[in-house]
Amino acid sequence: MTTFHEKGYRDYGKRCIETFLKHWPEDITLLVYAEDVDVEEKDCRLQILDHSEALPRLLEFRQAFADNPLANGICLSGSSLQRDYRWDAVRFSNKVFAVTDAIRRYRKTVDQLIWLDADTVTHRDVPRSLVDRIAPRGEQLAAYLNRRIYPECGWVGYNLHHREILTFADRFERIYSSGYFLAMKESHDSFVFWKIAQQMEQDKEARFKLLGSNRAKSHVFINSVLGGYMDHLKGDRKAAGKSHKSDLTRRRREDWWR
Repeated sequence: MTTFHEKGYRDYGKRCIETFLKHWPEDITLLVYAEDVDVEEKDCRLQILDHSEALPRLLEFRQAFADNPLANGICLSGSSLQRDYRWDAVRFSNKVFAVTDAIRRYRKTVDQLIWLDADTVTHRDVPRSLVDRIAPRGEQLAAYLNRRIYPECGWVGYNLHHREILTFADRFERIYSSGYFLAMKESHDSFVFWKIAQQMEQDKEARFKLLGSNRAKSHVFINSVLGGYMDHLKGDRKAAGKSHKSDLTRRRREDWWR
């Protein structure tokens, strides 16, 4: 699953869909929460949900915090106001409310729900064996890309059979809808996800599968097993259409990286 708006679709979402349809296993569907955009691609493996109709709780949240500077990443730095993604909860709430909606919507019919950032390009055929191997199983509620700091949540696999999956979804959403995120050190989705995961592990409610490395600091996605098949075009990498060679901390032999 993923989500994007009109500009996001044109800049990177369209390519994400096209490369998904070309390289992913035929029995895996891509679910898109599309915000005010008509998706041109048509395929039986592509399911489109209207962002506004499917996510009323997101719209309520946006309305409630639209005029709150701190909820929109605007903070005081020295003597001037600056925008910082670490506190831009409204921006990142799209992902949060889409994930929680999908968990509730599909938990009885789907085994694993994978969040994939829309600025991801699939450059090589993804084996079904890989998807199964890195999926969370049993007591593992989710699989994510850990690193030294908060995780890279461009990829998160959710085990929809886990007994506490609805507990996780409720907490993830409530931190935003209640305004509690304003009291947290950071309020973007990756930080909030991390704090919930840490608490659930501490309380022995769930375990989590780690796909990254505690030594990794920045672009852990492409340096994990996922980099052999996908490229996550974070930030200015979107314009270049590819991650930087300097992002790689391991030698990759795939054609994409040569």
